[in-house]
Amino acid sequence: MTEEEVRNFFQRIDELTSENKPLFGKMNVNQMICHCTDQLRLAMGAKNALEYGKVNATEMLSLAKSGKPVPTPKGFGQTEGEGTNPTNFENDINLLKEHILMFSKLGDDFSFSIHPYFGQLDKNLWNGMVAYHLNHHLKQFSV
Repeated sequence: MTEEEVRNFFQRIDELTSENKPLFGKMNVNQMICHCTDQLRLAMGAKNALEYGKVNATEMLSLAKSGKPVPTPKGFGQTEGEGTNPTNFENDINLLKEHILMFSKLGDDFSFSIHPYFGQLDKNLWNGMVAYHLNHHLKQFSV
């Protein structure tokens, strides 16, 4: 993730308030923030899914490319109570930004975690997935 991408995401994140309502989906804004942070934790090895390889990766890519909802890996569903619980809105925003910054500074030789749907991914693929995911959920809350 480039510095420009990080700045862009930070600017959009800074537009969020605890009052933002979703255009779609069931998560509230604070749950979404924690959900996005959890994806970064997954990539960096700080959080694991509860199930791996139980879905068709080609089907997941097809859903994502068509703009349809993609099922959340087990262990990351906020509305199911599986993701990291929200604490304080400002604190959770700061944690997301810290994780984005840490993620953006990882070297090409970093040993990324295995993705529950797509298996082993390199830095370039994780970057694309994180950017897609952040963009999707920030759009969900109109920023």
